[in-house]
Amino acid sequence: MDPSHHKEHVVGRGLTYRYYWSPPAQGKPTFLFVHGFPSTAYDWHKQVAYFQPLGYGIIAPDLLGAGGTAKLLDFKAFRMNAMAHDVMDILVAEGLDKVIGISHDWGSPLLSCLAVLYPETFLGYTWIAVAFSEPMTVPFNLEALMAYTKEKLGYESYAYWEFFLKDDAHITIQRNVDSFLQLMYPERPEDWLKHIVVRGKSAECVEGNLQLGRPSFLSDEEYTALHDNLLANGIQSALNWYRVAVENVNVEDGLKIPNEAWTLRAPSLVFLALKDIVCTPAAARENMETYGGPDVEYCEVETGHWAHLERTEEVNTALRRWLESRGW
Repeated sequence: MDPSHHKEHVVGRGLTYRYYWSPPAQGKPTFLFVHGFPSTAYDWHKQVAYFQPLGYGIIAPDLLGAGGTAKLLDFKAFRMNAMAHDVMDILVAEGLDKVIGISHDWGSPLLSCLAVLYPETFLGYTWIAVAFSEPMTVPFNLEALMAYTKEKLGYESYAYWEFFLKDDAHITIQRNVDSFLQLMYPERPEDWLKHIVVRGKSAECVEGNLQLGRPSFLSDEEYTALHDNLLANGIQSALNWYRVAVENVNVEDGLKIPNEAWTLRAPSLVFLALKDIVCTPAAARENMETYGGPDVEYCEVETGHWAHLERTEEVNTALRRWLESRGW
């Protein structure tokens, strides 16, 4: 991603966001790319390289706690509604009143929040691995969720959260960056069955500096970029995406959103990562069948969690086909 396209904007609550910005060609829409954890806007560089030359506008922020954006340690700053307002401030600053939202991982709950608060802003949505999720209206209970996924899937999908919620997790991660990256971007999706969804194993993996192998879907340059970002910017702040959830900061906001606002009004394309152990295709389908509205298309991809990096050409081609079928 060309550094000359990076900009900064101070949003309404006084926080500085860095983002990638490339204006659209005449008649083309703009994509709002919303990354997940432990990512930055760089995770979208393969989509940017493909769609920017086609004339599509690109706006891809480093989200709160990541990359060149503010890194607050107070988890209360990571309220979904507040971060959604931040993103809207950036769109307003660039004069954008309509965009197509594209999200992955934690970016999907944020895009979901944007969708229910500002539905008029979106021409459409693309959800990768994680689909739309309804606003939080009941307290988050980690033990209950692990019991639920154990019964439903045979394993505890949220087990790795215990490591991320430890007070010294960021220190362990910074000390063993390669182990952490190879855990989060696995060469073999099934490794998550051993090290992500079993209690204590994520901490054991990173604390022991176990290296599972560099993922072949990342070039040396891409891997180095992820590695250097973690060394330079740290991860302590970004871990608050998990902390804010378990502290139930979002419940009060969620209760204020009427149920009728939960159903999407614009079309969606959903990429189902068929080998994703945590963010399962079944969960994505279930959410979209409930809240996706009448216009939802699915694209199955034989990948783990990082479909847009693992099968870039397949994802980009399917996304382009969906866009062009709608005259975008």
